[in-house]
Amino acid sequence: MFVDGSKFRANASINNTWDEERCKKRLEIAEKNIERIMEEAEQIDKEEESQKLYKLRKEKAELPFGHMKRNLGAGQFLLRGKEGVNAELSILSTCFNIARMITIIGIPTLIAKLNSM
Repeated sequence: MFVDGSKFRANASINNTWDEERCKKRLEIAEKNIERIMEEAEQIDKEEESQKLYKLRKEKAELPFGHMKRNLGAGQFLLRGKEGVNAELSILSTCFNIARMITIIGIPTLIAKLNSM
C-alpha cells in the first residue's frame, strides 16, 4: 500500500520497479515536503493569534494537570485499566480542588464551611 492508502499490484514490468535511484528521489521529495510543512507550522506558531491561543491554553487547561504531575508527584498513573485510572484521576482531582479552595478562601473558612455541612 502507498501512503495515501491506494493499493498497488505486482507485475513484472521494468517501469514499475523501484530501484535505489527512484527511492532516493521519492525520499528527497518527502523530505522537502516535511521541511515545508514544518516551516509553515513554525510561521503559524509565531503569529500573534497563535501566541494568544497558546497562552490561554497554558493558563486554563494545563493548570490542573501540571499541578497533579509536579506538585502531587503523579507523573504517571499507578493503576491500570479504565476503572483504576478513573479512580486515581478522581482522587487527584479532589486533591487539586481542595488545594484551590484553600488558596481561594483559606483554611479556617474551608474548615468552617465543611463543618456546617
